[in-house]
Amino acid sequence: MLRWTMMALLALATTAAATDGTHSTNRSAIAMNAATPGRTDGPEGSEYGKGGYGRFRSEGRLYAEGFFGSAIVHRDDGVDADQTDLFGGLYVGYRMENWLGFQVGYARIADQNTSLWSAGTRSVFDADPFAYYVALDAEIYAPEVGESAFGIAPGAGIEVLLTERIRAGLRIQRDLIFSDESIGINRLGATIRLDF
Repeated sequence: MLRWTMMALLALATTAAATDGTHSTNRSAIAMNAATPGRTDGPEGSEYGKGGYGRFRSEGRLYAEGFFGSAIVHRDDGVDADQTDLFGGLYVGYRMENWLGFQVGYARIADQNTSLWSAGTRSVFDADPFAYYVALDAEIYAPEVGESAFGIAPGAGIEVLLTERIRAGLRIQRDLIFSDESIGINRLGATIRLDF
């Protein structure tokens, strides 16, 4: 019995030594391959849009976005009156990175004859076919009657990819106008965006 036990232990030790030699050979081959630099054929940035880089771009992208919806304008001027109107407008922007863009825009609140001029940033989480974003704009509130005022407008939106260059979505935004009347505007609108 002792003889069989000794032979089994010897066989086990021999197998373990052979396996360890194979693993150490594999480990040294892997380490040698990791130390050797790889290469990319083609011009700079040519790997984007292929393989695992499907949604990412190495260069920026210009876009134009039209929007249309409803705006509730609240004025705290002693009357506390809310007025609902239609609005429409256009953003033109540039995505410097896949997740960050800069945009300028114009919106018009129809019946109140009020213009909103804005400039700001947009931060995007792209999960094709959907994209989610938050935005922050600085804006000039410019009614045809009365004084212009400065404001900020945080917003958020969701978009869905229709074609490679066209997206449609919804956007909600709160305009905080710094004036004596304490004006606030809630906007909800549909958007259509074209990437160039």
